[in-house]
Amino acid sequence: MSFLNLIKGIVITYILVANSLSVYAQKLDHIPGEFIVQVEKDKDVNGLRSRLKIADTRFAAFTSRKLMAEPLNLWLISIDFGTVNETSFEKSLKASPGIKDVRKNRLISPRVIPDDPDFTRQWQYLNTGSTGGIAGADNDMDLAWDITTGGLTPAGDTIVICVIDDGINAQHEDIKDNLWFNHKEIPGNGKDDDGNGYVDDIRGWNVEHLTDNVYEGGSHGTPVAGIVGAKGNNGKGVSGVNWNVKLMIVNYWSPNEANALAAYGYPYKMRKLYNETNGQKGAFVVATNASWGVDNTQAIDAPLWCALYDSLGQVGILNCGATTNSNTDVDIMGDLPTSCESEYLISVTNMNKFDEKLSNAGYGRRSIDLGSYGHQTFTVTRTTYGIFGGTSGATPHVTGVIGLIYAAPCMEFINISKQDPAKAALIAKDMILHGVLPNNSLKDITTTGGKLNAFRTLSNIMKLCENCSVPAGIAISMTDNAMKIDWASNSGASVVSARYRKPDDNTWIPVGNIVKGGWITGLDFCTDYEVQLGSDCGLIPGEYSYSKYVKTNGCCPIPVIDVVASTLSTIGISWLDIPNSSFLVQYQTGNNIWLEDTVSNSNFLLENLLACTGYSIRIQTKCDTHGNVSDFTKEYDISTTCGSCTNNNYCGFGKKDASQEWIDIFKLGTIQNQSGSSEVGYKNFAGLHSTDLIKDQTYGFEIIPAYAGNVFVEYYKIFIDWNQDGLWSEDEKVFDTPNALSDTIRDEITIPESALEGWTKLRIIMTFDDFEGGCDDVEFEFGEVEDYCVRIVNNTCINEATLQVIDIEKNKVVLVTDYHANEKDSVYFNFRERGNPDWTQVIAFDTFTIAGLKECTVYEYQYRSQCKNLFSNISPTDSLKTACGNFVTDKDNIHFNINPNPCYDYLTFYPGTLYDQISYFKILDLSGNEILSLTSGDAVKTEIDMSSCKNGLYLLEINTISGHRYYQKVVKMQ
Repeated sequence: MSFLNLIKGIVITYILVANSLSVYAQKLDHIPGEFIVQVEKDKDVNGLRSRLKIADTRFAAFTSRKLMAEPLNLWLISIDFGTVNETSFEKSLKASPGIKDVRKNRLISPRVIPDDPDFTRQWQYLNTGSTGGIAGADNDMDLAWDITTGGLTPAGDTIVICVIDDGINAQHEDIKDNLWFNHKEIPGNGKDDDGNGYVDDIRGWNVEHLTDNVYEGGSHGTPVAGIVGAKGNNGKGVSGVNWNVKLMIVNYWSPNEANALAAYGYPYKMRKLYNETNGQKGAFVVATNASWGVDNTQAIDAPLWCALYDSLGQVGILNCGATTNSNTDVDIMGDLPTSCESEYLISVTNMNKFDEKLSNAGYGRRSIDLGSYGHQTFTVTRTTYGIFGGTSGATPHVTGVIGLIYAAPCMEFINISKQDPAKAALIAKDMILHGVLPNNSLKDITTTGGKLNAFRTLSNIMKLCENCSVPAGIAISMTDNAMKIDWASNSGASVVSARYRKPDDNTWIPVGNIVKGGWITGLDFCTDYEVQLGSDCGLIPGEYSYSKYVKTNGCCPIPVIDVVASTLSTIGISWLDIPNSSFLVQYQTGNNIWLEDTVSNSNFLLENLLACTGYSIRIQTKCDTHGNVSDFTKEYDISTTCGSCTNNNYCGFGKKDASQEWIDIFKLGTIQNQSGSSEVGYKNFAGLHSTDLIKDQTYGFEIIPAYAGNVFVEYYKIFIDWNQDGLWSEDEKVFDTPNALSDTIRDEITIPESALEGWTKLRIIMTFDDFEGGCDDVEFEFGEVEDYCVRIVNNTCINEATLQVIDIEKNKVVLVTDYHANEKDSVYFNFRERGNPDWTQVIAFDTFTIAGLKECTVYEYQYRSQCKNLFSNISPTDSLKTACGNFVTDKDNIHFNINPNPCYDYLTFYPGTLYDQISYFKILDLSGNEILSLTSGDAVKTEIDMSSCKNGLYLLEINTISGHRYYQKVVKMQ
């Protein structure tokens, strides 16, 4: 027999003494008042009495019994722990001469293994290597079950875990005994007997049917629930993490976000009711499990979902979420729910029996907390037993351990859970994250760098009752330049240290002996920091905790837009005010040139605009406190109203699935719109993409579909509301495919003479299943709809001119047009300083030089073409800004030559008085498209080959090494 077993054999003889202790004392890990003492060789403990009496007269009243003389001189000393303070006595005993060691007389017990016949196949609990993998790659459940197997708190509360999934098989032999029932509800009376807001919710809740029908489905939910709490030690099948926990089932039925959100409402109401009635109603729900989610979605796009976890946490519920089953960095790509930043959420990734994170499992240094064994774990299936996996299998192991925490024999923690449920939830989370075992495959890609370990977690919670707990329930609050570190557990360590760094730094900044509620100062504003705490308590004293990621205040917030509206001639936008700030508003009309204004109030108005003209607007905050700026808002595309097109109340559409097939490109007249897929299967481009259509004219159009994977055949139809009545009649269907097609659609539309002039709506429908009409239909599930505004005109003069700004100076701009056909007479160009209601008109053939302008000023312009005695419609209003300050070279003193111009195959550039060294040249068409590019020649001249260019008008762009840019119009001829 080994020495350790000999000691165990001696000590176990004294365990029967514990039978006379209270129920609470039985939950301790030692016999109160008893100490095993190692004394120097050949000495006894009786000589200690006189010395101990000096410290406290009651200390001398101990009793003793010799355990052995060899190989160690061991004694068992007992005191009346009801009258003598254990801690003080132990300190005095250790300080006494002749004493080599003092230890509490700890209780021991045999390792707890359930008698379920398939337990040996549950390697995730106890991995001997017999089923493959690495021995010891497990959750140490056998050691954890030595502390508790779950079911009840030390105060007698029935522990409930809510599994939100696709239902459950209530007849499964290993599930049925652990199902939760609402005993305060009377079955079938149609009343809300317990006042929780749910009627006849005996078995849980089905959020779509609004009944307690949760016992359907369950192909996914049954194994998830089985991992959390399949009945253990019942001689059947397998065991769950908890042997006796109660499983509250909420069936989301249809897998969508609305149902997921609604599902969380039920456990919230039940725990809230339990708290309010001191356990007379409701349920002691300690955790929820979500083994489902949405890939590649950012938390910022789901504020309601993430906020729910904070609400659940406030009533004492800690939540577990499974991350994506793909090798995705959730910090970058996002994931729901695991990218939510709630303190009341634990995000879990997946591991295998070889002690490695699965390659097809999500990760994230800031988002994912820990790994858990889930790949090919053995548990219940819907009807029998078998393999289950993915992050769906990993997560409920963590959820189940939360249940064990509340069953651990530590009354101090349960008292906290009654007095401050939210604080208890945070403590439970920290005990799990403090208790991970480091794992190389999780290092630097999770907040803990480790994997779930049930035994270490329960050992942590037991430390809370030993007055030497790691800081738990950690809360960090921020100012602009400092952070306050606090924690919830009161039985803390005597020494707590911290260290922090910016996430991209390799060097930690240590802070020694930080007090509860202490501050770390001297931080940078609006900066991310990684923080860890360490203590002289816990499983490994001095070890630092998992990482928490925080950000100091002082960031300049992005404006929150609350109103975007337009009229026939104005566009307005407003946002929530931000104190001590101004705002930069940028806008453009589709020419990719942003114009901007700075405003001090929280609204902006564009006035004197043309009807049906689209603008893109974005806004940035400029904060006064630190002189920093926010990111821009997203771009808001809005148009001035378009007559009947936007005034009529056209029929709408419900959500369609456009994820697999959609209208990618539509071309008609001047509309050339590549739109891509839409989330709801509908896009409204009114005013953003429009064109004029002349009566009695025929126009070609093109519809180019796109597909995510498989190519489908689709039906297409186009409607134009000729009479502008807001309805789609059959004679307004201008195109229809008799058969489903998969390729590009090309056809023509003829504009009838009877069509009313003015703005009206055009609708394109792409649908997998054909249906009648231009409105929604039950047959319409897959495909997309796009709406446009078109203007019906009775005019044979079309504005075909294209203007290009080729020079902007402080007081002058130059624009050129390709408008030079013989049948055209002139171009009429109108401009004005923005805000001025009066236009100034200039008439020219192909070049407009506008002088006498104000420096650094926004000007609006529009133009129309003259065709003999007719005029085209006027163009949409565009804008430009004259140059500011010293950023423009005085080009009046610069002269360069280009010969010959017009040219045939070659032209030669002579720099003349352009002394700035030239970097490169570009030849552009009048739409700004690059035709060719070349570097400069020698200092005397550069020969440019134009032989590949078609006949016509071009711009020569001259770029210097100092960043200046000049333009010259050139003509290519044969």
